[in-house]
Amino acid sequence: MHLAKFPPKQRPDRLTTIVATLGLILYAVVSPFSSAPLAPPVHLSQVHLSPVPAPGTTVYGNDISWPQCAKSDGGNGLPGPQDSASFAVLGLTDGGAFRANPCLASQVASVRSRHLWAGAYAISTYPTDAELARYGGTGTLTQQLRRVGAAQAAFNLGTMARVGLQSPMIWVDVEPRTRSPWSAGADQNNAVIDGVIAGYREAGIHAGIYSYDKAWKAITGARSMPGVPTWVPVGQASKSQAAARCVTASYAGGKPWLTQWTDNVYDDNLTCPGVTGQAARGNLLTPYLNVRLAGGSRGSAVVMLQRSLGAPAADGVFGPATRASVIAFQREHHLPASGLVGNAEWRALGAGTGTYTRPAPGFMGTLFAST
Repeated sequence: MHLAKFPPKQRPDRLTTIVATLGLILYAVVSPFSSAPLAPPVHLSQVHLSPVPAPGTTVYGNDISWPQCAKSDGGNGLPGPQDSASFAVLGLTDGGAFRANPCLASQVASVRSRHLWAGAYAISTYPTDAELARYGGTGTLTQQLRRVGAAQAAFNLGTMARVGLQSPMIWVDVEPRTRSPWSAGADQNNAVIDGVIAGYREAGIHAGIYSYDKAWKAITGARSMPGVPTWVPVGQASKSQAAARCVTASYAGGKPWLTQWTDNVYDDNLTCPGVTGQAARGNLLTPYLNVRLAGGSRGSAVVMLQRSLGAPAADGVFGPATRASVIAFQREHHLPASGLVGNAEWRALGAGTGTYTRPAPGFMGTLFAST
């Protein structure tokens, strides 16, 4: 993990001259992709939480994955999160897509015992011929690659569900890899990435991107995705250099949500103040991003929901007609047709778009799950 100037999150026997480290996170998953029993959701009232920082502050943590596994499990035996960490980003994969981190369950248990905020990341890769045949189905190559990407997301969701890991967002790690290298065509590579993101979103989970300038340009053709959260590594650098990176545009165009630096033992990370969990100017729905609605809900949030769905009368009461409209909207936007309104529905309605101007309370809940 810490074997190069930018320590890659891939097994050392499969490295090229890569220059990067890795990515994070998910949301309360009840996965349709696994039949294994799930750990029950943890309610905030049931646990001791790490302190919630004030809006706009910077919070520090570490990311961990297979290199922190014991050597007997195929890892490097590197240490887990530091005592000063407020959060941990757990790697779901073991060097590539469709490969689970072998000690994820014990890492989740350790993070939970310390009551750290928890997130997740997973490496995505271009499919092998066998993976394309297994998951791609029929149709054009673009359609097949999108299905493979969605299958990678499903695999990771199943991995999380089996160990009871919850998080509101998963970071998609996009880096070069010797085994299953990315194709020479940016369009094909982007089709895989689009499929991964779509797979997470269909499960009600946000997706961010972990990459770095050279890799992103080589793999995606320097694709611009300013609306997608990014996590940016700065390599062997200082905390101040990582913090300074928060204010400049990332490889995908938007300002970073997190940045990362390393000393070749720990991967250190910080949340970017004024970006993570920010409110947006120019969209009246943004203040309701973290408001959950269901049958029987009342108030201004319901009024805004009804107006956004084109209801003939916005009476502020979440009744059967509103629920039917919500379900129709969810199906149209490939969201779970639950009739419940949460962050994914508000974002699909346009919340969070516009110019980011100020931090919103509770931004840790936008990125991480409490444990």
